[in-house]
Amino acid sequence: MLKAFIERALRRQEEATGESVDYLRDLHAAAPGALWRFVCFLPMSRFRKSLPLEAHAVARIAAVHAEDCGPCLQTVVNLMTAAGVAPQTLRAAVTRDLTAMDERTRTVFEFAEAIVHRDIRSEELRPLIEGWWGKAAMADLALAIASTRVFPTVKRVMGYGQACSRVTIGQETLRAELTKPQPA
Repeated sequence: MLKAFIERALRRQEEATGESVDYLRDLHAAAPGALWRFVCFLPMSRFRKSLPLEAHAVARIAAVHAEDCGPCLQTVVNLMTAAGVAPQTLRAAVTRDLTAMDERTRTVFEFAEAIVHRDIRSEELRPLIEGWWGKAAMADLALAIASTRVFPTVKRVMGYGQACSRVTIGQETLRAELTKPQPA
């Protein structure tokens, strides 16, 4: 009965994200306790209280793009599309088109990139973001960036890492390649 419950939950996750969760099936088969610990982590990955949705989306895309440019990136795009993020915002983040973002969204995107690449520029950007939305928004960003990076890591360790692939936003397919921003 528990096995059937787990399989139904995994299928619902696949339906919600549009991507396979076979890595979680393997995690459960190898160590059921590991899957339960992972499930306890999931609420952290969904937390957002103070940060605007577009800013949250581009931060997650910047973070996952630093780790993966395949199924995890597509999953984030799918989830953000379902949450109501405009396709042009998602496209700008996936292709790193900074000119297509408004100032605040661009600043959050650049901040997230600076954080994941350990770039000191994050120290210049943090006060701007905190000034706009407060310390609570920084907490949102911390959890969004940190949690987004977990999924590609777990997938790769479980043998589900993939090379760069195309990402679909609406009816448009874009090439997604890992890129490291050049210092400003």
